[in-house]
Amino acid sequence: MRRRPFPLFVAVLAASLLIAAVAQATGAGAAGDPSKGGSALPLTFDEAKAQGKTVDWGPNCDTTTGKVAVPTGYAPPCVEPWTGTGKSADNGGKTAPGVTADTITIALYQAQPDLLQQSFFEASGSDESLAAEKQTTQQYVDFFSAHYELYGRKIQLVTLKASGPPDDDVAAKADAIKVATELHAFASFGGPGQTAAYAEELAARGVLCVGDCVIAQPQSFLDAHFPYVWPTTASPEQAALHWAAFVGGQLGTKLARYAGSKDLAQQKRVYGVVHYDDDAGNFSKSVASFERQLAKYKVKTKVTIPYSLDLATAQQDARNIVAKLQSSGVTSVVLAGDPVFPSILTKEATAQGYFPEWVVLGYAFTDTTVFGRTYDQQQWAHAFGVSLLPARTADDVDELANVITWQTGQPPAAKTFRELVQAPLVFFTGVHLAGPNLTAKTFAAGLARYPADAPTVPTRLHLSWGRHGIWPGRDLTGGDDATVIWWDAKSSGTDEVGRDGKGIWRYADDGARYLPKGWPKQPIKLFDPSTSTGVITQLTPAETPPSYPSPAG
Repeated sequence: MRRRPFPLFVAVLAASLLIAAVAQATGAGAAGDPSKGGSALPLTFDEAKAQGKTVDWGPNCDTTTGKVAVPTGYAPPCVEPWTGTGKSADNGGKTAPGVTADTITIALYQAQPDLLQQSFFEASGSDESLAAEKQTTQQYVDFFSAHYELYGRKIQLVTLKASGPPDDDVAAKADAIKVATELHAFASFGGPGQTAAYAEELAARGVLCVGDCVIAQPQSFLDAHFPYVWPTTASPEQAALHWAAFVGGQLGTKLARYAGSKDLAQQKRVYGVVHYDDDAGNFSKSVASFERQLAKYKVKTKVTIPYSLDLATAQQDARNIVAKLQSSGVTSVVLAGDPVFPSILTKEATAQGYFPEWVVLGYAFTDTTVFGRTYDQQQWAHAFGVSLLPARTADDVDELANVITWQTGQPPAAKTFRELVQAPLVFFTGVHLAGPNLTAKTFAAGLARYPADAPTVPTRLHLSWGRHGIWPGRDLTGGDDATVIWWDAKSSGTDEVGRDGKGIWRYADDGARYLPKGWPKQPIKLFDPSTSTGVITQLTPAETPPSYPSPAG
């Protein structure tokens, strides 16, 4: 489940672990220590079963699965209902900043439109308003509040409109101070992702930042600010494991057979990396992590070229980059860029008669059809790579849209619902599993209890937090798996905002998704429509969420 630095996108759960497995994964066992999953945490369905306890799970629990009875594969395990009577009447009251006996205050960060965001609006034809996006966020808050356990509290969602652009450190810090001292929030949904100042200041003041509060910050940053920063995007070190597994394990130094010119297609692959970078050099750190992992496959990059997104110089930058790639003998361009610059870069490559392979690392909309159609199609017909997003589904079968229709009788108000659901999904999962004594530590412990043994399916992300052996060390981000994509320049279909057109991303191996240690050794077929899928209009049984009576009738 990954959110990006600008609007759009996508979206965590399944089977339960035995209590012993949960205890091992979360460090449970220290009674009364909520940060270690002790007795202060609520009893889950599987824990009660393992202990032989009889519990009245109430109407929100499906006792055939042990999960909350909502029509999504992301439903968490049932917890013992908090009745608010007898010994359980006291939920602890003010357990943390922004938490009272009755409410949990959440700040909804709404960014000022920046260059990339505005480009998205223009490219997609989106007419979304901040009001529609707030309405949709509220729809998800209402949905989760109706079915997940909040231990007698209600969510108070308060809007914070950014005082500066998403890369302004001073404005970001000032906004964070306002969230903590004026709004008195327990958490913020989102933030100015192009600076770490907002998340840093919130963490210093004991406030959670959930969603894309930071972009491409290393694991060390998340560890240093634990348990306050909870991105929905894999950390650079995590993403690098997937990128390296594909580039090093699948492509290697074999012939560049997918290049657009015969001379390059008959050569062994020579890699050049072209990547966006910000003033702090965060994306350079991500690329360096990727190159370190790539070296384990005995594959090296010939040249690495950073760029900044400045439309005043973009054409000249593209001209210089293409010239450098050609002079370096690069057959395969590894692209870790923003969604705008590739349009200029690919057109310049055609102008210089340079037709390499384009290996997309799937960050910031470069793996969306909306922007893929804006790139030079002679070039993009030779594009493929890795995406952390799930396979696309039509809106009428998308489970993250259908939970709102199921709840209210109406679809989400904003087209960007796949993005807007992410922070609420993570937040309510953590609160549900944390128990009445809600703090940043119990929130972390709650997320760590989320079952990590779910099977991978094309249309859903595999989520986990904590220590489950999926990632090295402690996992503080959401999605675990990745898929392989290739650009089909000949086929037509709808893009992410429902517009018909020519050219779509296809998901190789029918959208199969791979955990970091699960990448196949056999070659994954690319540019083969018979073994791939585009926009999914019908779910398989494994992808179909359970069915329950609609509250909307």
